[in-house]
Amino acid sequence: MKITAYAVSRRLAAGAIAAALVVLGLYGLWRLPVDYLPDITYPLVKIQIQWPAAMPGEIDTEIADPVERLMATVDRLDYLESSSMEGIYSLDVHFEYGADIDVAFQDVLAALTRAEQHLPDDIEAPYVFKADPSQLPVMQLTVSSDQWDPVRLRDWADNWLQDRILAVRGVAGTEIIGGLEREIRIELDPAAMEKHRLSLNDIIDHVGAENLELTGGRITEGPREIIARTMGEYETLEDIGSVVLIRDEHRKVFLRDIARVTDSHEDQRVITRFNGGQCVKISVLQEAEANTVQTADNVARLLEELKPELPEGLRIGYVEDQAVYVRQALTGVRNAAIAAAVLLIIVVYLFLGSARQVLIMVIALPLTLVLNFGLMKLAGFSLNMFSLGGLIVAIGVVLDNSIVVVENISRLRRESLENSTTATAVAAVDEVGPALVAATLSFLALFVPFLIVPGLISLLFRELILVISGIVVISLAVAVTLTPMITTLLLGKTRPGDESGWFAKMFSGFTEIYGRVLTRALMRRKTVIGVFLIILAAAFFLTGRLGGEFLPLIDDGRIMVKVKMPTGASVHETNRVLGRIEKQVTDDPRVESTFALAGGQVKGLTTFEVANEGQVDIQLVARAQRNISTRDYVAFLRKSLAGIQPPGGQIMARQMPIKGIKGLRAADVIVQVRGRDMEILEDLAGRTVAAVRGTDQFENVSISMDRTKPEYQARVDRTKASELGISVADVARSLRSLITGAVPTRFRDGTEYYDIRVLVPETSLTSRQNVENLIVRANEDGTIRLRDIADVTAASGPVEIIRENQVKQITVEADMAGGDLAGGVAGLQKALEQIARPAGYGFDFGGNAEMMADMKNTVFAVLGFALFFSFIVLTVQFNSIRLPALILACVPVCLAGSVFAMHAAGLPLGATVIIGVLVVVAATVNDGVLLLTHAGDLQDRQGLAAGAAVTEAAKIRLRPRIMTSVTTMMGFVPLAANMGEGGDMLQPMAVAAIGGLGMEIIVALFLMPCLYTLAHR
Repeated sequence: MKITAYAVSRRLAAGAIAAALVVLGLYGLWRLPVDYLPDITYPLVKIQIQWPAAMPGEIDTEIADPVERLMATVDRLDYLESSSMEGIYSLDVHFEYGADIDVAFQDVLAALTRAEQHLPDDIEAPYVFKADPSQLPVMQLTVSSDQWDPVRLRDWADNWLQDRILAVRGVAGTEIIGGLEREIRIELDPAAMEKHRLSLNDIIDHVGAENLELTGGRITEGPREIIARTMGEYETLEDIGSVVLIRDEHRKVFLRDIARVTDSHEDQRVITRFNGGQCVKISVLQEAEANTVQTADNVARLLEELKPELPEGLRIGYVEDQAVYVRQALTGVRNAAIAAAVLLIIVVYLFLGSARQVLIMVIALPLTLVLNFGLMKLAGFSLNMFSLGGLIVAIGVVLDNSIVVVENISRLRRESLENSTTATAVAAVDEVGPALVAATLSFLALFVPFLIVPGLISLLFRELILVISGIVVISLAVAVTLTPMITTLLLGKTRPGDESGWFAKMFSGFTEIYGRVLTRALMRRKTVIGVFLIILAAAFFLTGRLGGEFLPLIDDGRIMVKVKMPTGASVHETNRVLGRIEKQVTDDPRVESTFALAGGQVKGLTTFEVANEGQVDIQLVARAQRNISTRDYVAFLRKSLAGIQPPGGQIMARQMPIKGIKGLRAADVIVQVRGRDMEILEDLAGRTVAAVRGTDQFENVSISMDRTKPEYQARVDRTKASELGISVADVARSLRSLITGAVPTRFRDGTEYYDIRVLVPETSLTSRQNVENLIVRANEDGTIRLRDIADVTAASGPVEIIRENQVKQITVEADMAGGDLAGGVAGLQKALEQIARPAGYGFDFGGNAEMMADMKNTVFAVLGFALFFSFIVLTVQFNSIRLPALILACVPVCLAGSVFAMHAAGLPLGATVIIGVLVVVAATVNDGVLLLTHAGDLQDRQGLAAGAAVTEAAKIRLRPRIMTSVTTMMGFVPLAANMGEGGDMLQPMAVAAIGGLGMEIIVALFLMPCLYTLAHR
């Protein structure tokens, strides 16, 4: 090859070019950002609309229907997902992968504008924002103190700490929960209101009108211009209490006469604790373009700088720090990469038997990797789990091309003693160069489908695939340029026999034995082929027993204990149960920290107020400091918490899923019961729960909807109300203002503003009679109470209404009690088929089960395209259909080794296994090309028969073929051992690759030659 001749003849020029590229690569490595996952953009727009005190049924009819009807018309829509809960409507508008998020955002705004005319008048302004499920809180902090009350703690977090965190580079926003928000409360006395004939609207109007600061204009006084301004803002609580509500010649009624004004706080709807102490939690959200580790480090640096300024007794804790998880995971994978490189060099030394030849590999390996870092920087990649995984995969194959070149140079030097090392190097590359190019193109063809097949799997693995591809291309370039150049430098003055060692002599003897065994095998090729067919049948049988999953759970020590109390339970009752859970784990040395959230339901980046739900987030100590895996500790927790299950409630311990991947849920299985009528859905959901529990494969079975939330329903007599001049809207607004409270204005304290809320105190609303006695209107003609125009009855309603693509659904969640996810889903599908359901109602699987099904479709498409492209490349290379078909026919038998290894390791089939499978296919193609190309050359040049030619070619190519396969296997060994943090996700890939490569060696040694002779009969 001309490029080889140039490199070996102009060594200084080639070396200078290599040095320049190395410098650029090192700079790229220095500047590469660090993250846990690749940069994946999910086109998602969220809409949140608050309608205070509205029930889910009202929100579903008055907001969800008109909004979703118009939202369904936007372009490139994937699906709609909405939730109607008490007081809030949330809609997720999911777009197709690849959609322009800015265009999507504008389309959503336009559709919402068209829908606004159909929405209730008293809703709050819709909040619309672009969201990305991969943009997680980079850090979750807690603020606690033994000296401050919850109001002061929350106020400090809101108005002091939050402002400083928001100024940090890379921070997009914060979410603060816990503590108590300060507000000024005007607690009405219904009896006093009735006495003075005062209505709620009178009070609200007066309180709002008396709190005003307004500029009147400018006055010119001589040479000066002076601003005239009315200063009427409330300065003290006494100012509020002194508002005059009635003034006539007989009396003067102040606000303090009919209400109590207090500097108080909101109703406690959420309670948070960190390590048993009450706290306020601050979730720090990063910008879409920001790097996780850098942003977390920036926040941590700020908090360190603020320590001297913190008030006495104030403590800042860490619930979660993504930078710590990322570093632990990447350190584990990095160590695996280093171990793989060391093993690789040891194997190369054993096969080559020469320190000089090993030195060539020692130079070629880091050189190739460093050059790849430069490519990664140009492509905008980061150092993450998948790109480093690609690096480890590539480490096993990065030296294959150089090994073949060095091995061929060494062979030709032994055979042609009279030629110079330079001439021998060029001749050696000319001999194997075309085969190396063909093998590299075939290898790349295997991974092209990831760039054309849509879906989440392709997005997740894109960086991994491109890193592998980049390294393989660079390794080819190094193999045909720098490797022969370095070889001529290091071996030019040595005799060909000097590099032989004990291993080389032993392998030479093994080669002769192999030649004799292969000759006999070719004489009994039908028997050999039959044995391999039996192996293939056994693997096919075991495949159905492996089970399946989407992605393996990471042993990162993150556990969530979810508590679901009976509907109607107060937040304090939920908090009491959470306290009992905390006591169970507080003294456990394996537990690093606990965070309790009572009265909250976390969905994505938002925490919703749900009084009867809560959770305890448990963080175990680092993996090296405990003798139990996260999965096993979850099983231990489930047993220990079984004795404190609350009556009518549930306690569910689960390992937290991988964060940042859209669609992953904490529950293993989610069954979506879909239809229009809620009563029918409820019945179907109940039977679904019974079916799930009846399979004995699941635990932690729960249902998303409960229609038993107690409520008082006021049914207005329209005739009576109309005669009194009162509309249903007047009644609804009065009830909401009296019970939830109305905020007519705000109170300024320094630079901060706090709500002034007018309401009837909670202590005055303890029964249905209290609600019936609420004053709807009061004037000189008398007082009208709710009971005068409406019947108040006890009833129940739904806690939440969930819809997908405008169709209502109830979800049933469950965790695997044992066995694998694929088997559990298959069994559950059979059970659900037995449930009779009306037309228009059906079952779908969501969460991990849905993603696993999508993964299977993507994997089959990728594998099909990979084999097709390999066939095309091989057909072009051989100008024949027979030999490519022969090579690819060996692939299923090689993959049988992957099945045996996965079964022996007890690992299910998952998304990452496809990478190991493709590596096995690549090795099969590579060995096939090297063997069959040389066998064909021997037939053409020496006129040998097919059997003799393939036997001679197999002996000549034995060492490089076994060396490349073994070195590739060694690259996967550290990942398969999974000794450090972060290796769980890539372990199945490594095990599958090792098993498949082991079988591939045997296939290349015996099955391929047999098939070759069979094809040349």
